[in-house]
Amino acid sequence: MSNVVKSVQLFFQEGTSDKVYNATIVEDEGETYTVKVEWGRRGASLSQGTKAVMVTLEAAERAYDKVVRSKTKKGYQEITAAVQPAAVAPPRGEGSASRAGVGGGREKLAQAAQLLNNVDDDKLDALVADDAHVAQQKFDGMRIIAHVREEGVVATNRGGEVTALDVRLHEPLVALGAGTIVDGELVSASDGSAPTYWLFDALAAEGEDIRDDDYLTRYGWLFELLGVDEATAAVEAVARVGLLRIVPLARSAEQKRALVQSLRAVNAEGVVFKRSDAPYRAGRPASGGTQLKHKFVKSADVFIIENAGNAYRMAVFDDAGRQHDVGKVFAGTTNESRAELDAQLGAGARPVAEVRYLYATEGNALYQPVFVRMRDDKSPEQCLLSQLLYTDKQAIARVD
Repeated sequence: MSNVVKSVQLFFQEGTSDKVYNATIVEDEGETYTVKVEWGRRGASLSQGTKAVMVTLEAAERAYDKVVRSKTKKGYQEITAAVQPAAVAPPRGEGSASRAGVGGGREKLAQAAQLLNNVDDDKLDALVADDAHVAQQKFDGMRIIAHVREEGVVATNRGGEVTALDVRLHEPLVALGAGTIVDGELVSASDGSAPTYWLFDALAAEGEDIRDDDYLTRYGWLFELLGVDEATAAVEAVARVGLLRIVPLARSAEQKRALVQSLRAVNAEGVVFKRSDAPYRAGRPASGGTQLKHKFVKSADVFIIENAGNAYRMAVFDDAGRQHDVGKVFAGTTNESRAELDAQLGAGARPVAEVRYLYATEGNALYQPVFVRMRDDKSPEQCLLSQLLYTDKQAIARVD
């Protein structure tokens, strides 16, 4: 039976957050030690995992101290006789994070971004065929809303928090006119040169609030603001003014179908569908919505080589038998699958798992991996580097 060597119970309360995190060092049979953790919303069933499995006491204490230190830096507090969670989490600015000096965050403006819900493959054909929806390429960058003011440009992220913006973008954005607000994706250049700001929506045009206008009207305003003829831009495939570009729009079913095929061919991240008659509405609806995204998810078989504390390290072999790390995975694992992975790793095995991912990076790391299932029918030697699919973030699908 395992003996508890050390344990701590932590809690975090701030605004809508009311959660706990527990860590425990237990002694295994055979003079080894495991660091077990639990986390989740206070009062609910907790998720379970490990930060170290069957290691020396010294290694277990390092892992334990690291996770406790990390959580307390984020505002978690230890539950003691003198410190107990409140019955209801206090408002933002008065809770755990604020008392720890990490609350409040960055300055926040009123305008947050309109966020999209995912749709699965089985909905794709209907969206392509639906005349009420238009489609655009989904970029893999940083969501930025640019607010052009008399005194300059203020950039906010998807949550409405003020964020830094490359100084090279200020001049072309100022040229759009004070009182203009545009929404888009900032995509960094692979060679370190200036980024591209891909515009796909306008919220205000030179002081006029256009958020209640339909999407096609707002999209048309982008060409007006950049001083680009939309008909000419359609022929040239991409409208651009310096570092600012307008994301091409597929309107007909034929264009949308061709766009999806082109995006799949370059292993792009995905496609976005928007109702052409819908206004701009900040936030993400509970389900559905007037703007939807579909990600082109890939699948790979990998073998697990380590519980790295916060996730499981994955690897594959190349054709010469050399091992390559392909990142870490945690999303998609459950209490049961984590227990099985830990048991196999503890016994010296290298369990094989199927994971889904968006694409592989230049360094062979899987982007946004999600654990799907164990693959007892496969060996690590069958997990090959050649199965991975890569992407070019700079690739642009034409809309003809």
